Amino acid sequence: MPVLLLSPRFSDDSIALATEASRLSWRMLRLHDRRPPARLAEEDLVFYGESLLADTIGKALGLALLEPAADTLSHLPAEQVLRDVRFTTLGAARSERFPRFVKPADEKQFRAAVYASAEALLGSEILEDGLPILTAEPVRWLDEYRCFVLEGQVVTASPYAWMGEREEHSSAAFDLDAARAFASEVLARAGELFPPAVVLDVGRIEGRGWAVVELNPSWSSGLYACDPAAVLRVLRRASGTQRISAPRDARWLRPLPEIER
Repeated sequence: MPVLLLSPRFSDDSIALATEASRLSWRMLRLHDRRPPARLAEEDLVFYGESLLADTIGKALGLALLEPAADTLSHLPAEQVLRDVRFTTLGAARSERFPRFVKPADEKQFRAAVYASAEALLGSEILEDGLPILTAEPVRWLDEYRCFVLEGQVVTASPYAWMGEREEHSSAAFDLDAARAFASEVLARAGELFPPAVVLDVGRIEGRGWAVVELNPSWSSGLYACDPAAVLRVLRRASGTQRISAPRDARWLRPLPEIER
C-alpha cells in the first residue's frame, strides 16, 4: 500500500489527507525530523508538503515530483487568460509599464502583488535581476476556483475566493459547475502543455469573463473544500518515486538538489 509522507507542519489539509489515507488503509508518516530513513525509498511513496521540504528530502528518497513549467501561463491562448501575461526576469520587468502584478515564477522569494512602480520592486542588491518572474496586467477577480487535475480531467474542485478574499464555504454567488466547465475547455486545448497531475486555478475577471488564474504543483497546493480522496489520486500520480516514474514525465520533474546529511 502507498505511504503518505506529510510535512511536520500540521494543517487542516494534511489532517484531511491523513484521515482519508487511513480510511484507504494507506500507511502515513509525518516527517518530524526532515531526515526520513533511507529504506523509505523502496516504498510506494506519495508526498504532500511545502517545496522546501520536498527539496530537503526528495533526492534522498528518489521522489519524482511533477510540476508545471514556470512559463506555462504565458503560453496559454489569449482568450483563456484575458489579460497581458509575460514570463520575464526581475531586471527586465523594471522597464515595464506600472502598475503591474508581479510574482516569482516558481518559488516565493518575494510577495506576489500589484506593484505601483518599478521602484517598489526589490532591488538587485537583494534579489538577482535574472530571477524568473511572471508579470500581468492588474485585473479584478470576482471569484476563483481550485481544480485538481488528473490526466487532463478535473477530478475535484472548490471555490476559494470571492472578490479577492478567501471564501469557499459562504453563500457567495459561486458557480462551481461553470468553473469546472471552463477548466475542462482549457484542459481540452492544453495538450502536452500541462503535466498529467496538476492544480489549475480559474476564475472570473470583472468585465471580461472566465480566465485561468495560475497553475501550481498539486503536492504543495491547498485543498480548500476539494475532496481529499480525489486529491490523493492526483498526489499519487504527481509525487511518486523515480523507479516508477513514466518516461514521458521527465519534462515535468522538479529538479531536486543534493542535500548534505
